Amino acid sequence: MVLFRVSSYSSIFQFSFSVICFNYLSDDEDKKKKSAVVIPLVQEHDWRVAKLLALEKEGKLTEEDRARLAILTGDQTFDSSNGAGNSSTESIVVKEEEEKAPDDADYKAVAIEDFGLAILRGCGWKDGEGIGRRPQVVPLRILPRRPNGLGLGATPKQPDQKNGAKKQDEEVEEEIKKDSRIRVMTGRYKGLYGKVESRDDDNNCLFVKLAVGGEHVKVSLFAVQQVSKKEYARDSKCINKSDYDREKEKIEKRNNEAVRDNRKDDNRRDRGERSKDKYREKDGSKGRTTEKEELWVRADLLVRFIDEDYKKGRYFKEKMRVVDVASRRDISLEDSQGKIHYGISQSALETVLPRLEKSRVIIVRGKYKGHSATMEEKDKRRCRVVARLHRSNEIISVDFDDVCQHQPKDDDDDDY
Repeated sequence: MVLFRVSSYSSIFQFSFSVICFNYLSDDEDKKKKSAVVIPLVQEHDWRVAKLLALEKEGKLTEEDRARLAILTGDQTFDSSNGAGNSSTESIVVKEEEEKAPDDADYKAVAIEDFGLAILRGCGWKDGEGIGRRPQVVPLRILPRRPNGLGLGATPKQPDQKNGAKKQDEEVEEEIKKDSRIRVMTGRYKGLYGKVESRDDDNNCLFVKLAVGGEHVKVSLFAVQQVSKKEYARDSKCINKSDYDREKEKIEKRNNEAVRDNRKDDNRRDRGERSKDKYREKDGSKGRTTEKEELWVRADLLVRFIDEDYKKGRYFKEKMRVVDVASRRDISLEDSQGKIHYGISQSALETVLPRLEKSRVIIVRGKYKGHSATMEEKDKRRCRVVARLHRSNEIISVDFDDVCQHQPKDDDDDDY
């Protein structure tokens, strides 16, 4: 038996923790079962009794104190004149103290969560029975533990899994751990992607390395959404993915409406112009249809804005980066301040050549249109550029207007 003792100097009763040893039952599978733990309630001497006994030993006990002592000790009589009685009392007290001396406590013998029930069992409570005048059994309600750092009333929002993020082929893990790919859904870094470097479970925070810029930031565990490897590879380098998608939808919607309006206008004109076509002259004086201007603008090109009427010429001859190209008349640009300009026509733009050699360029016209290259030499007298193609390592010579500087968003080496 292992005895745990808790003493209170100002209370009448004190608990004496006694743990019943585990009973091991042997069965076919040699499984061990633990018996219920009971901590009996033990009544011990009051400090007032000890004080009165000390007065009796000194011979200073009055009749009133003697009556009080009799009440406290259960009507036991104490004779101060009887020396043998005093010695007998002293020996009994010493014997009781010796019996109450506990052994060394073994706190590993009983789980800490069992002590509360053990004390109740020692007071007469039984499992499955209520207490009080109306022993009604009330089902136990165990509240779930709130996440650390989350205030009262706050409920963590579960991020929506969009675009089939839980598909089997994307293999998105349920638990966010180190090297997990995440997207920040709210807060200062909203819309950015990154990889988890470490976790702070005490504060429900993640230390994330952003995909754009490589900055190490601290974000809340409830403000991120885990993404698939495919989505991370596709969208992690995009700074404003949500804004980009929203504006792209608007542009596509405007384009669809414009196409429908053009079709309606064409149908109206066809009815009136069919009769006119019969009477047109056949001597070659027909109006020639101008060929459509070739689309050379593409994303991540650095171009010069040459429209003097746009914004009262505020951005005239300013270099801008191409963000998106929906059509020749619907191009999105980003200026040096990070502001996005929508609905720009290709006729308001011209190519830009890098100032330094060994810079990256894109061939925008001719046989090698769309090829990336490195500018090896720039001949201003002949207005020609000597470039080395990245794909074939071939040296070519192209006109100034057929090449344009390549300026990706994550490239900080070249300035606007």
